[in-house]
Amino acid sequence: MTQPQAEILSQGDELVMGQIADTNGAWLSERLTELGFAVTRHTTVGDEVHTLTTVLREIAARADLCVCTGGLGPTLDDLTAEAVAQAFARPLKEDPEALRQIQDWFAGRADPMPAANRKQAFLPEGSRRLDNLRGTAPGFALDHGGCRFFFLPGVPHEMEFMFERLVKADIQSSFPTRPMQRVTLRVLGVGESTLQQRLDPFALPPGIKLGFRTVPPENHVKLLFPADFPAPERDLLIDEIRRAIGTAVFSIDTPERPGGTLIECVDRLMRHTDASLATLETVSRGHLAQLCGAFSWWTYGLVVPDGRAVVQHLELSPGNGLSDGPLDVAAIATHLRRRHGTSHALACMESPRNPSELVIAVASEVGTARVRHSLAGNPGYRRALSAALALDFLRRSLPAP
Repeated sequence: MTQPQAEILSQGDELVMGQIADTNGAWLSERLTELGFAVTRHTTVGDEVHTLTTVLREIAARADLCVCTGGLGPTLDDLTAEAVAQAFARPLKEDPEALRQIQDWFAGRADPMPAANRKQAFLPEGSRRLDNLRGTAPGFALDHGGCRFFFLPGVPHEMEFMFERLVKADIQSSFPTRPMQRVTLRVLGVGESTLQQRLDPFALPPGIKLGFRTVPPENHVKLLFPADFPAPERDLLIDEIRRAIGTAVFSIDTPERPGGTLIECVDRLMRHTDASLATLETVSRGHLAQLCGAFSWWTYGLVVPDGRAVVQHLELSPGNGLSDGPLDVAAIATHLRRRHGTSHALACMESPRNPSELVIAVASEVGTARVRHSLAGNPGYRRALSAALALDFLRRSLPAP
C-alpha cells in the first residue's frame, strides 16, 4: 500500500515575520503521521492573496491531503476563503447556517454581532462547512485536483477541537491508511546526544522510525511502528531500549496505555505505598509545591529563598544547614520528615558554595539519599528543572508496584 502524502499550510503574517511560532503545524504533523500519512511539506504564507492562490494550486497538484490553518477571521487580513475561491474557481457564497451559528455565538455572550463577522459565513461554492463550537470562524473542506483540503481556524484550541471532532473521522473513512503505533519514552536528566549514543547499537526492524524531541526539562524518545507490527515484539524491543537508556526513563506511552507525566508517576508510587511527603525548596521557588499540591499525600511544603532561611524556619542549630558538608541537605531532609511525621521528606536547595549546583535529598524510614546536579539556563527554566529533578529523585527512591 502506497503511503498517502499530506501537507500542512499555515497562513498569517505573524507566522512568517516570526512574531509567533507555528505550533499548529507541529501538532498536525504528529496527528497525521500517526494516522499513516507521509507529511512531506510544511508551507507558511503571509497575508497575500496571490501567493496563497499559487501555493494552493501547487498543493492540489501533488498532495493527497492538505490541512490549512489560519486566515478565517473577520478582518481584512484574513484571506484564506478568498484565496481558495480564486485558486479553484469557487465563488464565495453565504452559508445561512454558518451565519446563524456566528450570530448565536455573540447572542450567547449578550453582545451584538459586529458587521465584519458576517464575512466568516461566506464559504467557497461546493465546500463542506465544518462547524466551530469554540469560536466564530467556521472551517470548510473541499476536494480539488485529487487532493482533499481541510481549512481550520488558526486559534490552536479551536483547530485542535475541530480536527479531533470532525476532520479525523473524515480522514480515516476516506483514506486507506491504518494508524501507526506510537511509543514515547519520557526521559529526565539525559541529553539528546547521549540518548542517541546509547541507542546507536540498536538495529531497528524495517519500517520503524526513531526520533527525539526535547520538551523542557524532559527529552522524549519516539518510535513509530507500522500498524501491523506485532505488539509482543514491539514491547520486547521497547524494553531493550528502556534498559539501554537506564533509570532516567520515568514513563512509557504506548497505544494501549499512557505512561503519564512525572508527577502522575510519582502519585502512583506514593499511593501504592501509602506514603506521605513534606517538601522544602529554594531554587524552584514554589514550583515543586505547585506540582504536589493537588495530591493528598503531600502534607507540608516550605518555600524559602536560601539556606539561611531554611535554618531559621526549621529552627535548626547554627551551621547545620549552612555548611556545605556531606550531611547538610540530608540532615535537613531528615529533620523535616521527623518534624512533620511524614514517611518521606524531599529537600531541594542550591548549594551555598555554588549557586549553579542543585542539591537534592530524600529522607525516609530506611535512610537518606542525596544527589547533585548542575543548573544552567534562565531563571524560569532553572525553577522547572530543579522541581522535576527533585521529583525524579523521589521517584527513584520509592519502591516499584
